[in-house]
Amino acid sequence: MSRLLLTGASGYIAGALLNDVIQLPDLIVFALVRTPQQAEKVTSLGVTPLQFDMSDGHAVEEVLVKYSITVVIQSADAFNFAPGKAFINGLKAVKNKLGKEVHYIHTSGAKLFSSHVGIHQLLNDADDDVYSIEKSHESPHEVLQTAVNTNISINDLADSLDVRSYILVPPMVYGPGTGFGNKISIQYVAIIRMGRDLGEVFQVADDTSTWPLVHLLDLTSLYMTLLKAIISSSQDLPPYGKVHGYYFAENGTFSWKLLSQAISDQLASRGLIKATYPPSIRRPTEEDLVNIGRALGDPPSFVPVSVGGQCALRGDNGRRLGWSPKFGVEHLMSTVQEEVEFVLAEDQPRRP
Repeated sequence: MSRLLLTGASGYIAGALLNDVIQLPDLIVFALVRTPQQAEKVTSLGVTPLQFDMSDGHAVEEVLVKYSITVVIQSADAFNFAPGKAFINGLKAVKNKLGKEVHYIHTSGAKLFSSHVGIHQLLNDADDDVYSIEKSHESPHEVLQTAVNTNISINDLADSLDVRSYILVPPMVYGPGTGFGNKISIQYVAIIRMGRDLGEVFQVADDTSTWPLVHLLDLTSLYMTLLKAIISSSQDLPPYGKVHGYYFAENGTFSWKLLSQAISDQLASRGLIKATYPPSIRRPTEEDLVNIGRALGDPPSFVPVSVGGQCALRGDNGRRLGWSPKFGVEHLMSTVQEEVEFVLAEDQPRRP
């Protein structure tokens, strides 16, 4: 029986994933928690709560070895290498103890494979040398470069220690959260916040800019497809490591302009912004970028990163394992009304 540790269980992605992994009969699940309230929530689901500093290598190794954890899904920190380093070293100690293969799944993000880091090509996770392409580009945004370096370092360390690593890459995720904690995503929500707080939705991205999308249910389905392949004794282990171990969780692309306009229309229909006839949204001025950044909690220079850019990904690794996403761009655009209603109900305006 395999033993899994899931981090970020109170978050949007991992919270939904937790509901799925507990359904697997041959899996013992542990969840990293920060508070007694979170511990109570996961315990009610039949999950063992654990509390430790995931950047503390000694503490991580002690926990992983004590509970013989062979699979870690990291969804709490896409940016810093310290947790990944601690988990990979800890998994190596488990492998030495049990003589079994061990696996580290790191949740990354599509921004690290986009125009924001200088990548302007379609990337296929099964056919392209994603590791080398990622390593050869550099972002002008320090926070993104830190996350890129983390992906590279995870692959390098895991490869050197014979720990099987997987970089799972969500793009723009939408759909109501189903976990016990955070129920809303990031990029979609940012456009709604912009309109709600400023009384106007701006077209931050270029007219032709597109971005990959995935519904939350399809995203958790990819995690589950990968996890089942890892723990199954009836099939070969899935592709892993710096050469084959990237998994793009995409099911098509959307237009930033069209999505922003659709959200603007829905906010206008609720009287939250002024309606225009015909419906239109404008490009932001420098002053607008300052105000948008204030609404989103970003510096003005980072606003185009939060709600814009160009990214083209194709996720064939997951599909070859049997992943079959159901919700594409037609579903995204047809559910804007429901999504806006849900986010407005869940998301509280930022305090000045």
